[in-house]
Amino acid sequence: MMERISIVGIVAGVVITALLPPFLDGIARRVKARVQYRVGPPIMQTFYDLQKLFGLPSLRPTENKWFRVAPYLALASAFSAAFLLPYGKWVPVKFSGDIVVFLYVLAMVSVAIIIGAFSTQNAHSNIGGHREMMMLLSVEPILGIALGIFAFKAGTLSLSEIPLKVPASFSTVLAYLLLIYAAYAESGFVPFDVAEAETEIAGGVLVEYSGRLLGVLEYAMLAKRLVLLWLLSTFLTIPILRGIQLTGIAGGLVVLVVQLILVLVAYPIIAALEATNARYRIDQAVALNTRIFLLSLVVLAVAAVGW
Repeated sequence: MMERISIVGIVAGVVITALLPPFLDGIARRVKARVQYRVGPPIMQTFYDLQKLFGLPSLRPTENKWFRVAPYLALASAFSAAFLLPYGKWVPVKFSGDIVVFLYVLAMVSVAIIIGAFSTQNAHSNIGGHREMMMLLSVEPILGIALGIFAFKAGTLSLSEIPLKVPASFSTVLAYLLLIYAAYAESGFVPFDVAEAETEIAGGVLVEYSGRLLGVLEYAMLAKRLVLLWLLSTFLTIPILRGIQLTGIAGGLVVLVVQLILVLVAYPIIAALEATNARYRIDQAVALNTRIFLLSLVVLAVAAVGW
């Protein structure tokens, strides 16, 4: 296993993963407000909210150490997943088989949230933890199969090399649709935000958190959303641009700018969808995920026969 570390990639990954999630959430809040005929908060409001939370002490309803560790574990896992993605031509950490590690550390964000939810005796928190577990178990296989199809067609398990080598075929088109669905559902956007469900279970997995720990946990959830959208933008951008002669730093910057543009365009669209749709019940969400999973197995079979 050859490991390669890019300092430029690490800097780009840290800056983008640290600054972009709150900014995107601010855009989403503003868009949802306008769709609902409200003025809405300023775009920087999420930064202000997080800054305030980071400056407040956290009330601890339990002595269970996992209650305090879980938010930091979730944030570390989100950043670890971000460091495996390409930013333009630069990949913070690259090695053979990193697609497997990516799926693992991305799932660890939800696992950490579940651990934090189960570390208290609050019924709403426990229900939220159960819902998060059900969503993880029903969505993660779809994401894994979609990426597996891309890896199979490209002939590599390197996350940054797959977009450069994946050929155009019927199964890859279907895999893109599966990737879009999995990225949306695993991000917890409406109608898949059943683990929080403020109007049903008072915030669910977040209900017992406050102050600094709440800020870290919310930051981790926003960072996970960015990672999934950045993954999607990467798989869309690089195959489109690979036919153009883009070399050196200038070529890498062009790819990076296009990745940013796709994410910035996608987030307002997602916000509009959230503002105009109702939340699923957990049984509805799991049933839909199960149907999509069965469909993904068919797509995998199609890819296996060479289509």
